[in-house]
Amino acid sequence: MGCLSLVWSPADPAAADDPKDLSLTAARAMDSNKDGQISKAEFFARSDDTALWAKLDANADGVLDAEEQKQGIRVQPVTAN
Repeated sequence: MGCLSLVWSPADPAAADDPKDLSLTAARAMDSNKDGQISKAEFFARSDDTALWAKLDANADGVLDAEEQKQGIRVQPVTAN
């Protein structure tokens, strides 16, 4: 099983100080039991980024709930060519 890339390239240069975030695609893939939450085991089955986990799990309960996922997900605008 491959790891997901969680690297985030900010569309807003002012956000460049924010190191990494969780993409919506990665979050959906990590939620293997589709309960809407990402457990620590689900996260680390797909990523080895301990710093990102610590950042996302704001209340340190071992689960990324919907609010923590929402706070961690950054959406970039899609531009047409």
